[in-house]
Amino acid sequence: MDSLTACARIGYDGNPNPYLWSSPAWYACQLGIMFHATGRPVPTKVRMGRGSIVHAGDMSFRYTGTQQAQAWDRLK
Repeated sequence: MDSLTACARIGYDGNPNPYLWSSPAWYACQLGIMFHATGRPVPTKVRMGRGSIVHAGDMSFRYTGTQQAQAWDRLK
């Protein structure tokens, strides 16, 4: 399992995000938290795109929230 997918799994499993805010690992963990909260399956093949875009499998999401309030837009 690659490292960002492992970070996403940490969030998906209900753990608090232990990573430095706005790092790729932080985005991946937040994505895992969102996947769990919205009833999606465990994220796979998580990788960073440009800026705050995170890819998981064949989906892309842009983080539009803040450090305190999570918000994601699905791009595809």
